[in-house]
Amino acid sequence: MKNIKHNIVLIAMTLFLSTFAHATFASDTENQIITAEKDTIQNTTVCYEVFGMDCPGCQSALEKQVKKIDGVADAKASFKEKQVVIELMPDAKVSDQEIEKRIKKANFTPGKKIKAVKDEK
Repeated sequence: MKNIKHNIVLIAMTLFLSTFAHATFASDTENQIITAEKDTIQNTTVCYEVFGMDCPGCQSALEKQVKKIDGVADAKASFKEKQVVIELMPDAKVSDQEIEKRIKKANFTPGKKIKAVKDEK
C-alpha cells in the first residue's frame, strides 16, 4: 500500500512539473516572437562598397538611383569613402540584388555589403 501511495505521489509530481515546465517554455517562446516582431519594426541601415565614383556628381546620381527602390528611406553616397549608406523604411523588404541592380544602373560597380545595423530608435 505504501508503494502505491508513493507511486501516485511520483506520478502527480511528474505531471505537475511537466505542466509547469511547458508553461514556462511556452511563455519564453511567446516573448521571443514578440521581440522578433519589434526588431522588424526598427529601421535598418546597410552600407555597400561602390567603385567608380570620383566626384560629387557621381554621389548624387547614385543616391537618386538608390532612393527609387521601394522601401528605401534615404541614401547617402560618398565618393571619397567609396560607399553608399542606405536607410530602409520600417518593415521594408529590400534584397541585396535590388540594391546591386540600382548601383549598376547608375553606372557604378557594387562591392561587398560592409555592414547592416539595427537602429536603436
